[in-house]
Amino acid sequence: MLNINPYPNITELIKQDLQDISSKPLHEFRLINAKSGVYVYKCLYDGVPAVVKYFEKEDDRREILNYRILAQHDIPTIKTLALGKAAFVMEDISVSEYWRLGISEDFEDADVTKALAQWYFRFHENGTAVSELDTLYFEFDEITEENLNAIVEKFPEAKELFQFILDHYAKLRELIYKPSFTLTYNDFHWSNFVVRKDKQAAMMFDYNLLGKGYRFSDFRNVCWDLSEEAKAAFVNEYNRLYLEKHGQTRTEAEKEEERIDDVAAPLFSLLCDFFKKGRIPDWAKKPDGEYLDGSLLSKAKNLVK
Repeated sequence: MLNINPYPNITELIKQDLQDISSKPLHEFRLINAKSGVYVYKCLYDGVPAVVKYFEKEDDRREILNYRILAQHDIPTIKTLALGKAAFVMEDISVSEYWRLGISEDFEDADVTKALAQWYFRFHENGTAVSELDTLYFEFDEITEENLNAIVEKFPEAKELFQFILDHYAKLRELIYKPSFTLTYNDFHWSNFVVRKDKQAAMMFDYNLLGKGYRFSDFRNVCWDLSEEAKAAFVNEYNRLYLEKHGQTRTEAEKEEERIDDVAAPLFSLLCDFFKKGRIPDWAKKPDGEYLDGSLLSKAKNLVK
């Protein structure tokens, strides 16, 4: 017989964590996922279907803070029912009358991506006023001299690229921190958003990688896998909302963010894969790839000139 609660110690920790903020009972736990110290359950919260998420690691518990930040700044999220120190309870979208989980076909649906653009615009606009912004996770913080030197030793084929980056590290770092920051989502995928059943609204959830950064970086993440029609719907709606509010476009600011992102994002991606697996990934070693064909080096030279 399938054990629907194989970690009874975790469910006890969840109850203990939440008992100080709510007297409502949690029961009938059914494990959905357990990975890297993060446990997700379906359950009943005061008799109502809900989802509860528990974090063993202190670093992962930032997602709870992120939900608080979003609520404080009027950014729509899945309804949270209880926020503890190590766990939180949210509504179960699978039984919602109004919402559904994202599906892969949404990447080709212009109505859905238009609705997502409305959420991202509010997320970015309100995100500029977050008092905690300076303390939040920033992907490009990983681009340090120490990390780059570690890469050089293991990736001699790309020595010219990384030696140039290291020789101009101070200038690159100055440029990386020059644009205006706002909240960034950083983890766009169809499995991480919900859509209103009439497609008039959509919003992201799962905020573990939420942090600060450039609007363009979120644009890149969102548009990567979208169909051309869906991509155009997202970009056009976001730009329409920006122009309507500010009376001007972001063209110049976006160009600058893109120039920096075109260099920093590949460096960050390689560093992440390298430190996660302890080796240079095969995709980075392709002779026609940007790390070895001179294209990333050319972008870096144009950026810091």
